Amino acid sequence: MPETQYCQSIEQPSTSIGGSPSTNFEKSPPEIALKQARFLGSYVSDNTRQNYARHLRDFFAFCLEKGVAFASLAEIQRDHVDAYKRYLLATYPPSSVCAKLSPLLSFLKFSFQEGWVDRNAGAAIRLPKVQKSKGKTEALSEAEIARILESLEESYKKATNPLKVKEDYRAWLRFIVFSTLSHVGMRATELCSLKIKDLDLTGKYPRLHLKIKGGEIHAPLISDELAALLKSYIVTLRPLAKKEDFLFALTPFSKKPINRDYLARMVTSIAREHGITKEISPHSCRATVASHLHRNGVPLSEIQDLLGHKSMMTTMMYIRKTDEEKESAARKVKYQKERGDKNV
Repeated sequence: MPETQYCQSIEQPSTSIGGSPSTNFEKSPPEIALKQARFLGSYVSDNTRQNYARHLRDFFAFCLEKGVAFASLAEIQRDHVDAYKRYLLATYPPSSVCAKLSPLLSFLKFSFQEGWVDRNAGAAIRLPKVQKSKGKTEALSEAEIARILESLEESYKKATNPLKVKEDYRAWLRFIVFSTLSHVGMRATELCSLKIKDLDLTGKYPRLHLKIKGGEIHAPLISDELAALLKSYIVTLRPLAKKEDFLFALTPFSKKPINRDYLARMVTSIAREHGITKEISPHSCRATVASHLHRNGVPLSEIQDLLGHKSMMTTMMYIRKTDEEKESAARKVKYQKERGDKNV
């Protein structure tokens, strides 16, 4: 159907395109419902599945309001998606349009790839451009991280009784957690989810096994120094912990791990104590790792692998160029301490 004809008919609720307007489609017809279930089942995250399901329902509800009821996926035309996009653009800001339209385009692409339809009705649909604004948090400079690590290490070395003295345990936890964040560049949820067993010292090089976005397992190499620090923490402060217990706990004998809120408060507090007034979060360490490695000549592909990015474009949000080397990126993270007039 030509776009002009469809645009005219979509303004008339009584017009039927692809089905009868009197049909009750509060629930998708079996064929479409089954395909949606298979599409949503391809995602591991419950949150992703719920969000995508809601946005797909919004599309079909929009079409129903305009008198368009689909009995099968093959009846969905590009004109339907175009009209929905125009409605979204007239109602929501570009960022929200992207969030609402992306699941539909992914579903249509998935349907074509699975052979359920003979064409991708959303192939020519483009998402609106979103003006990238400055994030809520900022990256730390290499000098700032080096200064923080040096200070935290001093407190850590002075804490001689971390099993019995609360402030000593806190000094150990702050130094080791911040060291892990600033050398591996992991997400807050990945650090909070770490378990004792995730520290792997069995191979030639030590690794951390992380559960990243989408439920996948990512096992970046880590430096020998960080591995030794984590091992010391486990032996000293988690002597009764089992392999399935969380690595970073609120107290030495607690089964309860630190959570994202606790971690965010810890990082912010550390920053403020060291005279850093800009907005800082655990993600600031992640951004700093990427930029630090890039400035030291580590290839983009290695940084992408360390951070667990599926797309190199995500990594390029932090950095711009790449070279070619073989060694693990994580084993190259070295923050030089400030000494007098020595540049960092």
